[in-house]
This record gives sequence, C-alpha cells and structure tokens, in this order.
Amino acid sequence: MKNKKVLFIAIVILVILLIIGGVLGYIKIIKPYNIAVKNYSDVVKVIEEKNNELDAKIKKLQDLIDSNEKVLDENIIETAKDVTKRAGASKLVLDKMPKTTKEIISKTEELSTPPDYTEISKEVDETYNEYDTSIKQYKQLINPSEDFVIQRLQTIDEIADVRAVTEDNDPNGNLNKPGGYTATVYFESKKVNQDDVYGANLIEKGTDAGGAIEVYANEEDAKKREEYLAAFDGSILASGSHNVVGTVLVRTSNELTATQQKKLEEKIINALSKLE
Repeated sequence: MKNKKVLFIAIVILVILLIIGGVLGYIKIIKPYNIAVKNYSDVVKVIEEKNNELDAKIKKLQDLIDSNEKVLDENIIETAKDVTKRAGASKLVLDKMPKTTKEIISKTEELSTPPDYTEISKEVDETYNEYDTSIKQYKQLINPSEDFVIQRLQTIDEIADVRAVTEDNDPNGNLNKPGGYTATVYFESKKVNQDDVYGANLIEKGTDAGGAIEVYANEEDAKKREEYLAAFDGSILASGSHNVVGTVLVRTSNELTATQQKKLEEKIINALSKLE
C-alpha cells in the first residue's frame, strides 16, 4: 500500500514537471517562434501587395506590347520594352522564410521597410498612356475622310488654302480607282510665292503650291505611290518631299527648302494625328 502511494506521488510529480517543462518550453521557444512568424508574415504581406500592384501594371503594359498594334511613334515600342524590363528587375524578390526564430526576426527587421515602387510605377503608367495614345493616333491616320483632312489642314497657320480633288478635276485621274487614293487634298503654303507657280487655281498648281495629302485605303497602296514618287527624287521631275504615315501620303512642295519641307511635314502629321 505504501509503495503504491509513493508511486502515485512520483507520477504526480512527474506530470507536474512535464507540465512546467511544457509551459516553459512554450514561453521560451514556441511562443517567440510563433510571434516571429506572425511578424514576418505581416511584413511579407505588405511586400507581396506592393509586388502584385506593380505586376498588374507591368502586365498591362506588356499586353499592349504583345498586341502588336501599329503605333505612330515606333520609338515607344522599345521604350515600353525597356520600362517593362526595368520594372520587373526593380521588384523585391522574397526568399523562403528562415527556419530559426533568430533568423526569422533578423529577416523581418531587414524587410521592415517595404520597397518604394512610386517612381517606376509612375513610369510604367506614363509609358502605357503614351503607347496607347500612339496606337490611337496611328488608327486616326488609316483612311481618314476628306472632310477630316481638310479640317485638320485648316488649323495650320502656314497653310493659306485647301482644295480637294473631284473625279472631274483630278489631275492624276486616280481618285477612287483600284490602288488609287480615296481622297487628295492640295494645300497652299504661305512660304511659296504663288506667282512663281504655274496654274490658274490650286488644283492646277498641284503640290508646287504647297503640297498635298493623298489618302489610300491601305498601307500597301500608299507605299507603292511613295515609291513611285521617290524614283524621281533628285531629278528635274522631283515633286518635293513625300512620307507615308498610316495610309496617308504627306507631300510638300519642291519650292520649299528641305528644312521648310521637314517642318511643314511635321506640322501636318501633328495636326492629322492630334486626338480630340
């Protein structure tokens, strides 16, 4: 009986010691570890949210690049690729959580200041907007209407007068014919002395008066026409500058200097591509 009592007491003491050991173990080991893990998780959550926000912006821009939509300014394509690459490289990459409490606490302190993606995010957004705008500008130059071309040319100070050809007075006879232009609008430049240009009116004077906008149904037809004109460059039959944008052929007078031609061409393209 006495032995049983002693055994019982010993068992009780052992249980108490195990409980105390468990409590001490929890206080000294498990609890600090759990707290460290929670703090680490909170810090990582903030970083992941910021990474996800930046990833969404990067994907949005990348989707625009992958769409292969044509743009007015082709430089924006390389710019967008560069910005996308730099944005991806700027992200803070998270490794696996360390194993020990001490390592977890140390890593948490290291990550306690979340990454600041403000500048790169702004750059991604701005590049997206520029890319999207360039796409819309290019589409505006795909077979625009005669009225649209006339209205936009009239906004340019240097241009004094504009006249659209008809099938009855078209000097080339290509209006609305297969491969021909869907519209041609001649314009008069204030920098050209009209007394030196042969013709009774603007249509008869043609591109010499200032230039012309020829509109085609597709890019192929516009480029074929541009190649035809290029064959006369540098000869007595040269008719001035010529540049295809979208399906629009922008021509400027041979009576203008090269610098004047370039500046006028730029003004015209800006006017035709301006979004409203």
